[in-house]
Amino acid sequence: MTNNLLIKVCGITRPCDAEACVASGVDFCGFVFHAASPRFIAPEKVATIATDTLKRVGVFTTQNVDEIRYAMDIARLDYAQLHANQSDAVVATIGAERVIRVCFDYPRATTAQTAYHLFDKPFDWRQFNRPVFTTPTLIAGGLNAANIPELLSRCQPAGVDLNSGVEERPGIKDAHKLHAALDAIRQHTFK
Repeated sequence: MTNNLLIKVCGITRPCDAEACVASGVDFCGFVFHAASPRFIAPEKVATIATDTLKRVGVFTTQNVDEIRYAMDIARLDYAQLHANQSDAVVATIGAERVIRVCFDYPRATTAQTAYHLFDKPFDWRQFNRPVFTTPTLIAGGLNAANIPELLSRCQPAGVDLNSGVEERPGIKDAHKLHAALDAIRQHTFK
């Protein structure tokens, strides 16, 4: 089986990092709308960042559904990544096909169908033994060139989400770390 993983780079705060994602052929870029995060960026600033054909994702925590929809419109987002156990009613209002539901445990029960699930925390990859994901699933949590091969040898997610593992400091991507992680992803062949 060949490698057709989706690749998301999250925590974009600078146009140059978005441009690097476009040039590197990733699929999604993510923007964090959690005000307490060092990666926070305002929706109005996101609106000015060019991302070509990349799918645009907003990361939401405490915002209500009206705030989420407003930010999605202003920032021209394709997806809302929901991090705070928002209700199924919130998912339905946004549109399940535009939601990435964050999960902190495997498996996480939810009644709402969404476009993707995302595991977002550093995992002991040895706990995975080729899990079966019923919803397309992305995996995040400090991924970098060193730990991606083990992750991909233990599970076959729909994609990976790169953030802190490819940064110089929070919100500032490191081009060398990013390219090394992308090389590790693209060199992996699933068996």
